[in-house]
Amino acid sequence: MKSYEKESLLKNFFVFFSLLTLLLIVLFIELYHTQKKDYMQNVYKNMQVCSLTLKCEEYDIDFSSKNTKHLHELYHSSNKLKAYFPILNSEKFDLELSYPETMYLKDLSHIQSTLFIKFFLALLLLSILSLFFTFYSLKPIRKALKLNDEFIKDILHDFNTPISSMLLNINMFEEDKGKNIFLNRISTSIDNIIMLQNNLKCFLQHSPTQSNTVNISSIIIKRIEFMQTLYPKIDFSYEKKNNLFCVANDEILIRIFDNILSNAAKYNKPHGKVHVSIDGNKITIKDTGKGIEDVSKVFQRYYKEQERGLGLGLHIVKKLVDALNIEIEIVSNINSGTTFSLDFKHLLGQADGKYK
Repeated sequence: MKSYEKESLLKNFFVFFSLLTLLLIVLFIELYHTQKKDYMQNVYKNMQVCSLTLKCEEYDIDFSSKNTKHLHELYHSSNKLKAYFPILNSEKFDLELSYPETMYLKDLSHIQSTLFIKFFLALLLLSILSLFFTFYSLKPIRKALKLNDEFIKDILHDFNTPISSMLLNINMFEEDKGKNIFLNRISTSIDNIIMLQNNLKCFLQHSPTQSNTVNISSIIIKRIEFMQTLYPKIDFSYEKKNNLFCVANDEILIRIFDNILSNAAKYNKPHGKVHVSIDGNKITIKDTGKGIEDVSKVFQRYYKEQERGLGLGLHIVKKLVDALNIEIEIVSNINSGTTFSLDFKHLLGQADGKYK
């Protein structure tokens, strides 16, 4: 299950479960008051019988002056239940029956505990029902998304045939006529198409998990060389204070660096600069470009501030750095440039020697 499917599942489950739980709470509160009312009526009926027979050990029997309370009514006073009944041929006193506080509280506690058990059993049943309805409601959406993903995957797969054909013809033409600037431009455009294709594949698929010890310094050098061919008018520079090793997936790292470096070059000023540096466990990529207006939104899917691009590059970067537990930070100033900082501190302990 993909991240957006999990997010949708959790949100729908929370809505279903919250509404049903709220309804359940209201019902059990009403049920408690109903049972408490029935209990009080039961106590009063027993008191009535007791007032006639006086054979009742659970009630305290006493006498009370007349006219202090209404007869044949149940009173709740100081956690005691009391009722007053007339005494035959007595003009001064009434019979007072009371139910002890300890017994009254014990009975109420029994009612509450019984209802609590029933409530949690009902809550468990509701959680199962909520989960079922959540999956059921998401099924058509998941089916549509799956069809959409499969359609895009098929198109991406079909891209391979014309791309391979173009690369083959370029190589044949170079062997026959030699290299020239137009062929270089076509080859660069094909490289851009392949990079976009890889980004879309990465977006549609789960992040690969196979890991090995990676020399990040060598990967960065190769990615800078690759970007330099794509953007020959941008000045790429590289500074390394130490080698950086970690246990990670090199394919993921290539996707991360390609997207950040591509954005740094694509949205740079004419003849702008992109500087990459390694210092300790941090990698910094700084450009002299247009800057980002709203840094808080750059990782959102399809968000873009320019007409170019799909708005997927930095979303993919965030998805991949989260998968590798890499901390990312962005500082940007309009018309001054943007700086990306990648902190590999959580991955260093996995590699021998950390960084050198």
